[in-house]
Amino acid sequence: MNKHKKSWLIFGIIMMLLVGGITVRYMTVKQSQANAANEEKRAQEKAALWLVQNYSGVKEMKISKLDKPNEFGGGNYAVDIDNINGTKRGLRIGQGSKEEFYNEGPKLIVSFDDYEQVLGIKKDHDSSRTLKSVKIEYER
Repeated sequence: MNKHKKSWLIFGIIMMLLVGGITVRYMTVKQSQANAANEEKRAQEKAALWLVQNYSGVKEMKISKLDKPNEFGGGNYAVDIDNINGTKRGLRIGQGSKEEFYNEGPKLIVSFDDYEQVLGIKKDHDSSRTLKSVKIEYER
């Protein structure tokens, strides 16, 4: 094999490896973004369902992006639910960690005085309630 053909063969192999590596990296990043989006949607829906099943009178809400604890453990695994029944007020629902959120279930983390009266809701657990009759806006 002459020197010219050998150079082109080596160049071709290097280019194939480079393109393959870039493709694998791209696919890995896309999969990781899809997993993060699925996790966020799942947490938002779980928090919304918790609110609807634990309080009667919830007709509409806006759900913020998922907050996660930082690498030092500060913060909560939670979402803010705002504009409940058209008010400008909201609640924070979540847990201290992802494991607690899914194993023990979400809970009310932050509220304000007389929130039930202001938001037009009442503490009344009913696990048969669903999100079907609630107008929900998800922040993505």
